Amino acid sequence: MSPSLAARLHRPRPLAFVVSLVLAWLLLALIAFALRRGPIQDDLAARATAAVRAVGGVHAQVRIEGREAIVTGRFPSAAAAEQARASAAVSGTTSARLGDDVVIATQPARPLVLAVAGQGLSVTATVPDAASRAALLAAVADAADGTVRGQVLVDPAVAEPPVEAVAALATALRGVAGEHSATVSGSTVALAGGTPDEAARRRLGAAVLAATAATVPGATLADHLVVTRTGSGAAARPGRAAAGSRQSGSAAPGDTSAGSGVSAGSGASAGTAGTLAALRAVLDGHDVTFPVSGARLSPSAQASLDKVASTLRGGDLAVLVGGYTDTSGPSALNQALSLNRAQAAADYLTSRGVPADLVRVAGFGSREPVASNGTLQGRAANRRVEIIPLPSR
Repeated sequence: MSPSLAARLHRPRPLAFVVSLVLAWLLLALIAFALRRGPIQDDLAARATAAVRAVGGVHAQVRIEGREAIVTGRFPSAAAAEQARASAAVSGTTSARLGDDVVIATQPARPLVLAVAGQGLSVTATVPDAASRAALLAAVADAADGTVRGQVLVDPAVAEPPVEAVAALATALRGVAGEHSATVSGSTVALAGGTPDEAARRRLGAAVLAATAATVPGATLADHLVVTRTGSGAAARPGRAAAGSRQSGSAAPGDTSAGSGVSAGSGASAGTAGTLAALRAVLDGHDVTFPVSGARLSPSAQASLDKVASTLRGGDLAVLVGGYTDTSGPSALNQALSLNRAQAAADYLTSRGVPADLVRVAGFGSREPVASNGTLQGRAANRRVEIIPLPSR
């Protein structure tokens, strides 16, 4: 090999060197991107899922394919699914869409009822599938130390109730002495039953609302609790015997209403005796009843309540408006319906001038019928509200 040829072979080649550096840099960049792709997608999925759940998609999941967010899960409506999809488009994603496996309920969620009586805990609910049923029963069993009562039905058409709230709700309910229940219907949680004193009532209401709001955005509280006179845990209903101590329709000591829907109540002071007598008189033979599955006041019911309002206006007698249903429906729906009926009557009374702080409401479901549920007439009589004087404090 001549010296001139050897010199040409050892001469540097700048272009080839630059190309090699660029290729090496691109290779390293691809390796680094591949190593970081997993964590980046995990971060996007976590942020998108959090955004979806912040708008109420508690049963939704988000996965990331490339930079596209794909929302999956069960939703109570098409509008809720679309809201979840829009919320999943967090910073870092290029687009968001609903997955092919999204399930949209065709019926709204049924009321979820959780109740305590002594050391027992019961649940009444309807869920969309067996997995949801198992999760709900497991949550109640954990909260009740393994003992579960009630009924959980499966209906694929309904939206899922807030199962995630059950554990915290159970803790809140069992944290206050007394027999009481929480009914979650939509964004409202209704409390019914009794507490030993006013402080316990406020404490229970705050705890139940906080437990519900953790999984139900915009949750509101409907407090229908009654402070008991004895602190025994059973709601003190003046003039009414304890449940199960007498047959429906028979008179108990102190119950002078004779089916009129008004009880005299042994806790009433002498100063309210005239109001009590007038209250019994205006409702005698003028029951406040409702149609099947309805909570709207009929003209005759409004006429009866007009007389009640005229009797209560200007006085200091506090009353409990108790709502009832017949037995032709699930107990969870009956509980919610009875509350709605009581609230409708209470709202009408306050609209007619009765001070709102003198009117309390409670729903008793299908308990304590005044007639047989085996006949049309009997069921019609049981779909009612009662106006019950509260003891003076």
